[in-house]
Amino acid sequence: MSAVFGGLRPDGKLMIVGASMDPLPIPAAMLIGGDKVIEGHASGTSIDSEDTLRFSSRTGVRPMIEVMALEQANEAFAKMMSGDARFRMVLSTGTR
Repeated sequence: MSAVFGGLRPDGKLMIVGASMDPLPIPAAMLIGGDKVIEGHASGTSIDSEDTLRFSSRTGVRPMIEVMALEQANEAFAKMMSGDARFRMVLSTGTR
């Protein structure tokens, strides 16, 4: 995220919608020069979620997921934490 921040235009905003405990190494001078902003949000409103689900249903949008067996939970977690997960990791109990 810090690499992207340098490419913001004046009055630009970096919106962080994911959660991470890693610090953002951005010098304060970069915030002041160009009036740039870093803002975070956990997720959208409930109306946003409903609109997104409705749109997905109407247009046939499907999630891109990587399924692993519940017994591979540790491997799935390690893959996610290392950044090697290609999509959203989903654990399966074998029943659908």
